[in-house]
Amino acid sequence: MESDIAAARHRTALRRTELSRPLRSAVEDGLVSPGTSVFDFGCGHGDDIRILEKYGIEASGWDPVHQPKSQKRPADIVNIGYVVNVIEDPLERAEALRGAWDLCGKGLVVAARLAMEVQRDDWDHFGDGRVTNRGTFQKFFQQEELQRWIEEVIGETPVAAGLGIYYVFRDQSAREQF
Repeated sequence: MESDIAAARHRTALRRTELSRPLRSAVEDGLVSPGTSVFDFGCGHGDDIRILEKYGIEASGWDPVHQPKSQKRPADIVNIGYVVNVIEDPLERAEALRGAWDLCGKGLVVAARLAMEVQRDDWDHFGDGRVTNRGTFQKFFQQEELQRWIEEVIGETPVAAGLGIYYVFRDQSAREQF
C-alpha cells in the first residue's frame, strides 16, 4: 500500500488561477515583492510561479512529478506549501523540509493542512495520517504540532503567519521585524 500512496502524490497538485494561501500571505506580509527571488519547493503544475512572474517577481520551482527537470536553486524566499502533508514517510517529510530550508536566503514559508479542516471519519488511517478517497496520503497537523515539528527538524523557531502557515527567518532581526 505504501508504494501505491507514494505513486499517487501527483494527484495532490492543484491547478490554480490565483496565488496559493501561503504565497498570498507572504506577498501581503511583504516577504515577497518585486526584487525578491522565490523558489517553490514542490511547485506542482507551477501555477504560483506563473502568477508571481506576472507580478514581476523572479520565481522558479521544482516538483518531483510535474517539474522534475527543474533545478533546485537558492532564493531569497522558499515556499514549501502543502508539500510536507502529502509525504507519508516521516523521514522523507523531514528531509524535504531541510532541503527547502537549505535553499532559502532570507526566509522559508511552510504550509500544511490542519486537522481542524477535516470533518471526515471515513478515510483510512495510514502511519501518522490518512488515505483519502483519491488514494493520496494526507498528514493533518495540529497548529502547535506543525510549529514544534518545524523547530525540531530545522532547529529554528517558526513564526505563525496564519492557520497552517509558518515563516522561518534566517536573520533574527528580520524575524523580530516581522
